[in-house]
Amino acid sequence: MKNRGIAWMLAMVCLLSLLAGCGGENLTTQPETEGVKLWHAYNTENLMRDVQYPEKMESRDHTLRLYGIRGDVESVQLMITPEADVESYDFTMDELVSEDGKTFSAEQFEVLSQWYVNVEASYNTQAYYGYYPDALVPLQAVKRQRLNSIAAGENQGLWINASIPEDTAPGFYTGTAKLELDDGEYDIPVELTVYDALMPEQVHPRSCFLIWYDYMAKAEGTGAGAIAQAYFDVLVENRCMPMYPEPAIYGDYEAFVQWALEKVVNNPKISTYALPYSYELDENEHRILSREKTMQILTVLAQKNVALRQSGDETTNLFEKAYFYLGAIIDEPTGEALERVKICDLIVSECKFAVADAYLKDYPDLYNALAGLPHVVTTAYNEDLLGSDTTGGVQAWCPQFQHWHTQAQRDNYYARQNTTDRLMGEEAWWYGCNNPPAPYPTYHLDDDLIGSRVLSWMQYDYGSEGNLYWCVNVNSETMWETADDIGGAVCEGTLLYPAAKFGLQEPCTTLRLQSIREGQEDYEYLWMVEQAIIGYNEKEGTNHDPKALMAPLYEGLYDGMIPERDNAETFQERRLTLLEVLQQILSDPAAGIDKLQSMQS
Repeated sequence: MKNRGIAWMLAMVCLLSLLAGCGGENLTTQPETEGVKLWHAYNTENLMRDVQYPEKMESRDHTLRLYGIRGDVESVQLMITPEADVESYDFTMDELVSEDGKTFSAEQFEVLSQWYVNVEASYNTQAYYGYYPDALVPLQAVKRQRLNSIAAGENQGLWINASIPEDTAPGFYTGTAKLELDDGEYDIPVELTVYDALMPEQVHPRSCFLIWYDYMAKAEGTGAGAIAQAYFDVLVENRCMPMYPEPAIYGDYEAFVQWALEKVVNNPKISTYALPYSYELDENEHRILSREKTMQILTVLAQKNVALRQSGDETTNLFEKAYFYLGAIIDEPTGEALERVKICDLIVSECKFAVADAYLKDYPDLYNALAGLPHVVTTAYNEDLLGSDTTGGVQAWCPQFQHWHTQAQRDNYYARQNTTDRLMGEEAWWYGCNNPPAPYPTYHLDDDLIGSRVLSWMQYDYGSEGNLYWCVNVNSETMWETADDIGGAVCEGTLLYPAAKFGLQEPCTTLRLQSIREGQEDYEYLWMVEQAIIGYNEKEGTNHDPKALMAPLYEGLYDGMIPERDNAETFQERRLTLLEVLQQILSDPAAGIDKLQSMQS
């Protein structure tokens, strides 16, 4: 598979040379350096600090190659493996230039140093024990604290992001970056291929990523104000939808609706947001959703939206991106909690229709959005939880990944998406946490990055309507040195590291969060291809099936819900194919469809 991937890459370069004027490349040429190995790694790999990778070192050169579209953020890794201790390292980007003289500014690059944490135990039987890269710290912050050193024989990775402006001219750009290791300087070739496509302004994949503000307060000294907003913004920048804002806003319904109006509802970068909820205790001291508070938040939303319509705003819809997730009441319900799922769902349903009937009958789009507002329950398909708008049950199924694995399992959710038991049907999301472990996709530190990357491809392929993740910022006092074990899973619940250690004003991202972002961008590529097929059908009167046409794009990436691991070269091949198809289908839909048809096995 690896040799086939390399051969395919060489063929792609030749094709790109015709399209963009680039020359060939030799993937097996090492730079002429003494005492250090410099080599590139794909953004689907997390390579340990204290493990030798002789095959990768020898077969990969040190050219950094990036491929993306306008409005994209694309990443690549430079790996540094010195034979002797390096007291300090630095890396500087320069501008890139196309053959026709167009430039790509050095300011569009972000250079992050990989921070390694020690994994001492894991229930992943395929995992190594040792130092994994996780936090990504701005290189300048690492230098300020004089932590930019490398021990002899160890790997140090640099993660480089290229933000491609929307007005960038498509083509092939080249340039040279500068790596400094103590007194030595090394030229690092950089190549950027910009395909002729534009990332949609609107983020389409829906998700729910919870920030725990009490953990933030523990690590940062506060869980409010600028730092709370910074955590929220970093998630949005990485195409992950925060569940809700800081508690002070969350608990004040008038303030919450104003926040949603100003920051969320008309922000194309945010696809979903959770509504606040409260609970009360029943006669058995069990938590039950508060009907009064549920009516209150929905009423405030409805009244505000009606006022906007009456003032001439015909587009704002406060319900369209909203959902309920009652994680503090009925998370992962079993046993007697199943009955409380029905009770809480019925309360949601009754409140939705009461408010819709009272305020929104003159506004069909608002009425339908509220009637279909999801109530997400973290449970797999269960006939005991089948319900309706008048009986309660599960309105938005959210099982763990393993419950989407077989076609039979998926068919259960597809049937509920089309049920007539509810005015607007039901939804089907999914989630992962400490379970399921590998071989299913995970966000665990000691799992391959390929799993978190292809999860977005699975989401598009299988039609999961949302991805829920319980926490991004679980932290401990030792998290910068030793990986935390959360329910048997390494660094589960930690996709962001606190900023205080490096004196930064926002949290540090991670390789895992970057991998999720890259996958979310791939989701948009797939969305654009499907939209082009649909548009062609409408224009030409054809009936091409987008799902059938696009099936070859997923081949070799996963089987059911199990990703093909150690698969960086094959994934790169498949992604470049997708980019080529996308560029072609946007410029000539018929030719793009022909290409997809030619890929059918």
